[in-house]
Amino acid sequence: MIKLIVCKDYEEVSDKAAQLVLDVVKSKPDCTLGLATGSSPIGLYQRMIRDHEENGTSYQNVKSYNLDEYVGLDVHHPESYYSFMYRNLFDHIDIREENVHLPSSQGDDLQKNCDDYNAALAQAEVDVQVLGIGSNGHIGFNEPHTPFDSVTHIVNLKESTIRDNARFFDDDISKVPTQAITMGISNVMAARKIVLVATSAHKADAICKTICGPITEEVPASVLQKHPDVTIIVDEAAAALLPKEEVKVEVLNTEVFDDVVREGTVLVDFFATWCGPCKMLGPVLEQLAPEYGGKVRFYKVDCDNDPALAQRFGVTSIPNLVILKDGQLFSRSIGFASKDQLKAFLDSAL
Repeated sequence: MIKLIVCKDYEEVSDKAAQLVLDVVKSKPDCTLGLATGSSPIGLYQRMIRDHEENGTSYQNVKSYNLDEYVGLDVHHPESYYSFMYRNLFDHIDIREENVHLPSSQGDDLQKNCDDYNAALAQAEVDVQVLGIGSNGHIGFNEPHTPFDSVTHIVNLKESTIRDNARFFDDDISKVPTQAITMGISNVMAARKIVLVATSAHKADAICKTICGPITEEVPASVLQKHPDVTIIVDEAAAALLPKEEVKVEVLNTEVFDDVVREGTVLVDFFATWCGPCKMLGPVLEQLAPEYGGKVRFYKVDCDNDPALAQRFGVTSIPNLVILKDGQLFSRSIGFASKDQLKAFLDSAL
C-alpha cells in the first residue's frame, strides 16, 4: 500500500523523510539503509547530519547499500555516486567505511560486479530504502520496460534521464555517462520499508502514474503499488496532477450507521479532510461504485466529525478501508490503494 504525504515545499518534504528514516535508525541502531543520490534526498541527508551532530545519533553499526553508480567515471570523480555520498553524508557521520556499499563500475567484468552486488544484497535485508523518481518513472536507474523481476544489472540510460542529469555536468549532455549499474526492481522491492521523495512540477506526471496509474513496466515506479509499506512524500507541485475531485459517496454518521450497513457487503472509507490520500480515494471509489452495483455498497465516515465510529473500528491511521458483511467486520486495508488493489480487496469479500 502507498501512503502519500503532500508537503508545502522541499524543506517540508525533507523534514518528513528525515523523520521516517531517523525513526528506523534510532529504533534499530544496526539497521541497513538503502540510499539514493540526486538532488531529491540531499535535504534528507542534511537533516541526518544535523541530528547526528546535535543529538549524537550513531551510525557505527549501520550498513548502507546504494542504488546505483555510473559506468565510466572514476570513483573519485566529483559526480560519481561514491563521491556524492561521501560529500553529502558519509564524511559527516560516524558510519564505518567497511559498512558502506555501492555497486562497482570499475574493472573489465561488470557482470561479475553485478553478481557480487546481488549476492551482498541477498544477505542485507534492507530496513528502509530511500528512492527518488525520474521524470519517466524510473527508480534507481531502472528505465521504462525494465522487468519487475530484474536484479542488479547494467543499463543504457534513456535520453530523458541523460538530459535530466546534465545539470550535474555543467548542463553538457556530452559529459553525462550513458550507462550505469543499478539495483534491479526486485532488489528495491525486497526492502522492508520504502520512502520515495519527489519535488517540482517536473515530477508530477511520474508521481500521478506511479500512484494512480496501472501497474506497468512502462512506469517502473508503479510497481510500488504492490509493496506493503511505501511512503511517497511530495511537494505541492509534484502532487499537482493527482485527483482532487470531491468525494460523492454518501457519508455516514453514528446515528444511521448500524441501520445502513446491517445487511449485505459494504465498503466503508474512514477518512479525514486533511489527508491527501483520502482526497485521492474519492474518484477511485466513484469509478468502482457502478462496477459493483448490486453487489457492494460504498460509504464514507468522516473521522474528524465522528471519532466514535473510528474508535469503534480501531481506526488509528488514515485512510482506513473496511469491508463489512451483514454488519460485521470482514476485512480492512490501511493506506491509499489503487483501483486494481481495491477491486482485489472487494473481490475477496464476494
